[in-house]
Amino acid sequence: MPMLMLQCKSCGEVFAGIYVPEGSTEDFKTNATNASTSHTCSRKHTNEYVRADYMDWS
Repeated sequence: MPMLMLQCKSCGEVFAGIYVPEGSTEDFKTNATNASTSHTCSRKHTNEYVRADYMDWS
């Protein structure tokens, strides 16, 4: 299952932002990244992210 990764804006840690089902369209990815903009890394830093912040490492 591919995932869209994020890099913490506070400490630089790269972590999984959103898991994307296999075969998803770009429309699905756009909707998924616009639905939840607040994410927390393992070091408990919570930041807001926009579509451009997500990295596709699939």
